[in-house]
Amino acid sequence: MNVSTRPIPNSVPKAHQFSVKFHSDDEPFYIELNNTLTTLRSLKRRIEVMYHYKYARQIKIDKLAYSESYIDLASDHVGGYDDAPRKYEWHELKNDEDVEEMFNCIEIDPKFPRLYATLIVAK
Repeated sequence: MNVSTRPIPNSVPKAHQFSVKFHSDDEPFYIELNNTLTTLRSLKRRIEVMYHYKYARQIKIDKLAYSESYIDLASDHVGGYDDAPRKYEWHELKNDEDVEEMFNCIEIDPKFPRLYATLIVAK
């Protein structure tokens, strides 16, 4: 079994739909990623392979970040939680622990998981 796709103890493998936004592209690239991707290298590689499969262009991801969304309850809103504005905070994925933390955050709040990639285009 490949260590990058090993099962996570006490966790059911789940697929999450991501929108991946690249610096140079206007449209996001949508991809489904499993929470069994536990290393930063495997996550980057999966995105690179799926992008190549869809657009027939080879890319190399330099940096990867995700947005964590939260509700701003400090503001005064009539509808409470449902009406409160959603805010986003970006976190760069620097190591394997960050990848695991990203999937944990998505398990808590599965709405709109977003990845942001800085690319080096392979020639």
